[in-house]
Amino acid sequence: MGRWFTETVVDNGRLPLFFLLVSFLLAFLFIRFSVRMIRAEVSWWPGNVTPGGMHIHHVMFGLVMVLISGLALVAIADYDTPVANCILASIFGIGSALMLDEFALILHLRDVYWAEEGRASIDAVFAAIAITGLYLLGVHPIGFTGDFDAYQQDGSLGTLALVLGGLAVQLALAAITLLKGKLWTGLVGLFVVPLLIVGAIRLGRPNSPWARWRYADKPAKQAKAWGREVRLREPVVRAKIVLQEALSGRFGVPVEIPAAVEPVAHTAASSPKLPNRLLSRLRWNRTRRRLRRTPLWRLPMLLVSLSIVSAITVVILDAEFAEGDGSVTLESDLDIGATATLLAVIAGGMITLTGLVFTAITLAMQFGASQISVRVVPMLQQDAIMRWSIGMFLSTFVFAVIVTSDLALSGEWTAPVLSTSIAILLSFVSAFLFVGLVARVGMVLDSSRLLRWIAAQGRSSIIRMYPQVVRRIEGSSEPAADPREPGPLETSSTVRLTRLSPDGRILLAVDLDRIQRLATKWGVTVEMKPTIGEFVAQDAVLFEVHGPHLRVRPHQLMTCLIFGDTHSPTVSPAAALQALVDIALKALSPSINDPGRAVQAIDHIEDLLMIIAPRIQHESDRSATTRIRGTRRTWADYVTVATDEIRHYSSGSTQVQRRLRSLLLTLLNACPPDQHPPLTTRLDALDAQVQREWEGELDIALARAADPQGLGSEQGSSGRTHPLVLGVEPAE
Repeated sequence: MGRWFTETVVDNGRLPLFFLLVSFLLAFLFIRFSVRMIRAEVSWWPGNVTPGGMHIHHVMFGLVMVLISGLALVAIADYDTPVANCILASIFGIGSALMLDEFALILHLRDVYWAEEGRASIDAVFAAIAITGLYLLGVHPIGFTGDFDAYQQDGSLGTLALVLGGLAVQLALAAITLLKGKLWTGLVGLFVVPLLIVGAIRLGRPNSPWARWRYADKPAKQAKAWGREVRLREPVVRAKIVLQEALSGRFGVPVEIPAAVEPVAHTAASSPKLPNRLLSRLRWNRTRRRLRRTPLWRLPMLLVSLSIVSAITVVILDAEFAEGDGSVTLESDLDIGATATLLAVIAGGMITLTGLVFTAITLAMQFGASQISVRVVPMLQQDAIMRWSIGMFLSTFVFAVIVTSDLALSGEWTAPVLSTSIAILLSFVSAFLFVGLVARVGMVLDSSRLLRWIAAQGRSSIIRMYPQVVRRIEGSSEPAADPREPGPLETSSTVRLTRLSPDGRILLAVDLDRIQRLATKWGVTVEMKPTIGEFVAQDAVLFEVHGPHLRVRPHQLMTCLIFGDTHSPTVSPAAALQALVDIALKALSPSINDPGRAVQAIDHIEDLLMIIAPRIQHESDRSATTRIRGTRRTWADYVTVATDEIRHYSSGSTQVQRRLRSLLLTLLNACPPDQHPPLTTRLDALDAQVQREWEGELDIALARAADPQGLGSEQGSSGRTHPLVLGVEPAE
């Protein structure tokens, strides 16, 4: 141990650093012991330093010690004065411990020493100990580990560019890791670079900036991030808290926080803040890419072209290896006949799989259109597994055919090892893709999984369209009317659809941020006539502009719209609700008569409405401060889309009527009073429908009961008088 200390610490000039770390640890342990004694009001321990009644925090003593020792180290530090260096380093370590112990006080500018915010001080101390310990062991961060030694040796610009590029990549990985909320991984990763690679690749924490930017419209990743937080991070946090409180005492004491000063109301009305131009443009471009229609043939054609180029290149390489100078040789145990037979088998298998793909796609689309909903067909056409399967099977077939043709025409007597290996690898990849294709087709044939898939896409579109949730307090007033409502004498103009989009005539997306900026710039109010998902006819009115129209540029408004040929669940929540409603209606048709599938569809409809309800309130509040009107559906619109057609087609089905009533009652209990009218109106309509359709008392009683399972019990959810009780009943 002594030899290691001498070789690692003393001989490398790290003795002052060792004294700094030891003094830091001892000072931290002492000051924490002191404050715990003061907190416990131990009579024999000196209390706080309060000259003249003013409490002086120990951060002040630490600040003075850090300033004095730091100045002295800069002024007299030298390898010729090791004793002075060690003494000054010890003073610096003590002062640093006193300062970091009250890091939370400096951060929050109030006394949160024993509050939950006070844990930041312990985290800062742990970070300082970790960094100092790594330095003591000779581990240096990025940029201080001899990265520029290679450039100093040869002095070439290429070496400098490589070094700077490597540092830039490492710093970018560190930034991504920190943005993902992995502070300790990013901190230690500055010393151990592989940790940065792991931290940058893995999923971010759910409350991190990265998650807010990248996972807002991806519920699957959000759920996975929360699952990892609960499964992996929370046990580590609990262990860290146990260690913190063992050293520092228990946190969480309430702190008296002064009441916030009421903001002074400004007499002049301030104009609403415009959206950020760059972020709005990035979001709009991302929306364009997501909604762009991908032709079914594009990816297969690209893969086939790549396979042709790759096959020709690999054939040439095999020939060079076989005829080379002996420096690089590839030998095979297979003869030319066996290799040709193997490649022919691969080519035949791939063309067979390609035929199976076309058959499976045709079957899935036919079944989806006839048994489920016509909206499923375009969703399957845009599915990536379909395009990748066709492309990979055809490209593997073309690759094997080209290699086999070269064997037949070249007259070689040696088997091409490289091209044969690649063909075998491509066949394995194709086999895995075939398994994925079978799973996707099975999902279409399984209505439960298909409903879950559509509902997941609907949840993503809800989060994208309504990113914020605002739950209004009961009894709060309605949003004020728009002060920019057009008056009777205000001029107006219209913008019509004169140039048809080649992608279709259904409105898929609107760039509201850019329209807001344009309307503010022109001093007008823009009213959007069609809503997302509507078919726009030739020469139909798209915008009605209220105000001076001399500065209005219609072509700029037209660039804020995206048109397509299908209204899919990834576009808007209404499309997801319509797809689920179509599936329910198809199940209720006389040719199928499957009310169970309709109940499953209503389950997912209820889930989507529960997500929409609190989010749409923020939109109604926001609409009072915008120059755009008519771009969103109301809460009543969503309730109409989700329930009315099913209510009309549920004639004669007690199961569907009970499930629909349960949906409306669930929403009534969850929504604020201002969202109740559309729900109570439909409950009254259900009661009237029950009186019209059913005559017997039993049938009327069954149809009037709300049941989340449709027909799970006689009296539905209200008749559960025997709840499940676990444990032993107490003795009387």
